[in-house]
Amino acid sequence: MSEPTTINERPAGTGPVDWPTVPGYEVVAELGRGGMGVVYKARQESSGRFVAIKVIRDGALASPQERARFRIEAAAAARVQHPNVVPIYEVGEHAGRPYFAMELVGGGSLEQYVAGRPQPPQPAAKLVRTLAQAVQCAHDGKVIHRDLKPANILLKSESEQLEPKITDFGLAKRLDSDSTAWTKDGAVLGTPGYMAPEQAAGRVRDIGPAADLYALGAILYELLTGHPPFHGDSWNETLRQVINDDPEPPTRLRPDVPRDLESVCLKCLEKDPARRYPSASELADDLGRFLDGLPVLALPLSAVQRLARRAERDGYQVVAELGRGPHGTVYHALSGPLKQPVVLKVFRSEACTREEWESQLRRAADLRSALAHPQIVPVLDAGWWDAAPYLALEFVPHGSLAARLNGRRFPLDQAIRLIEQLIEIVRYLHRQGVVHGNLKPSNVLFAADGIPRVVDFRPPVGVVPGPLTVVDDEPAGLAYLAPELVQDPLADARPHTDVYGLGAIFYTLLTGRPPFAGDTAQETLDQVRSQEPAPLSRHNADIPPHLEAFCLRCLRKNPWRRYHRAFDLMTWLRHFKDSPDGRSIPTSRR
Repeated sequence: MSEPTTINERPAGTGPVDWPTVPGYEVVAELGRGGMGVVYKARQESSGRFVAIKVIRDGALASPQERARFRIEAAAAARVQHPNVVPIYEVGEHAGRPYFAMELVGGGSLEQYVAGRPQPPQPAAKLVRTLAQAVQCAHDGKVIHRDLKPANILLKSESEQLEPKITDFGLAKRLDSDSTAWTKDGAVLGTPGYMAPEQAAGRVRDIGPAADLYALGAILYELLTGHPPFHGDSWNETLRQVINDDPEPPTRLRPDVPRDLESVCLKCLEKDPARRYPSASELADDLGRFLDGLPVLALPLSAVQRLARRAERDGYQVVAELGRGPHGTVYHALSGPLKQPVVLKVFRSEACTREEWESQLRRAADLRSALAHPQIVPVLDAGWWDAAPYLALEFVPHGSLAARLNGRRFPLDQAIRLIEQLIEIVRYLHRQGVVHGNLKPSNVLFAADGIPRVVDFRPPVGVVPGPLTVVDDEPAGLAYLAPELVQDPLADARPHTDVYGLGAIFYTLLTGRPPFAGDTAQETLDQVRSQEPAPLSRHNADIPPHLEAFCLRCLRKNPWRRYHRAFDLMTWLRHFKDSPDGRSIPTSRR
């Protein structure tokens, strides 16, 4: 480590004329000002040594609460005797102004030293281990600091080593007295980027030693990454992040951070105090294991564990994984105190930024609110977890059409009945001015009595982030994508897009296979773009020629040569049911 920044001194001759008079001390410079006091550099007349003197800021005008806090700070700091805590030499009062004298540490603060620069992992771990040992001494003395941060860590040069010293116990809480009587429940005291969630929420009675453990984790995080775990544009935004958001794992910002050290850091930053280290000494011990090259006790959370923790804070209990797709993973979960079953769809973290996701949600909100139909699966909630967007949807318990197909074809009457139900749903959508744009068997779910329900709309109604990807785990799913969307993934879906999707589903119901089936996603997309589907009669000889022609017209490459809308499909099928031999079905010139 390089030499630390020195304290900025303002000599007495250049400052205000009313320097405080403290018996036995000669004030020579002002070192800094805080919310409650002013710190001066002074020479102790009896010993000749230089010390730091902290004087209450408002003097005789200080309120009883301010004076009480100042006395609490002096008493708390004085009872913690540790080499890495700035010692108190004397506590007194003169001319109605309380003061206390303490060691002058001339190497600047840790905040000044770091200055936004990530530090090497080994020195960072060593420094925080030293701080944890000092914090344990404070906890043994029934003192909680409550405002640990780099600005309150002073650095002293000792034989070319930087020795950290904890200072500023102005927000300290004594566990063996009613020191919180001056702090009302709901009051938020401290520095947002370093305060624990229970402290940020103003739960004064819940603030215990674990709050200091959190702050030590935040300091370690800043040493490793160059900035605290949360830093919003405002005080309130930072508090919101501390309470609700998960910190970005340090390795995402600096891949060279050792995984074990990251696990130690993130364990300190757990939202639930019970999941942090039980004590500062156990944190120090785990950092010692890391420094000695031994396995640490903190275990890294898997992606699923992180998700489950985050979901739990929002009232969801993840039960099981239901499946994975090109955009993300789907989970079965229980919601709220009534344990209502829901589906959580968590998209990949690289799908979009948080701003893009929130913008998409706003654009789709009005359209989704108009879709009050019992056969449309509603979106119940949406948000952002662990750098990834998510949706919560109503749980539909009887599986998807894709699972029911599984390579087999439906009898003709069942296939027609099901496609008629889907056409009715799409007709409703089109009457509302909405296009589904993403019709395929996996997006058709079944409720009780085999009633189909549709899900996963294409934007702007749907909220699947990002454009089409060809890295699809199930290439067959791309066979239902209309050719115009393959050609231009960002193109707007139109009613004839849904006509294509209905035709592709009908093709699969009648033949037991999708209209296109490449070995890879790219092969499937190439077939959709350039090949014609095989005649249905090649796979099912029982299909009437006019029904085959009806289905193939839905699948034409040129969207303007398909049926115009879902209403046309319903009209044709009604004529077919009235005249299965096709004699009374109107013919089209197109």
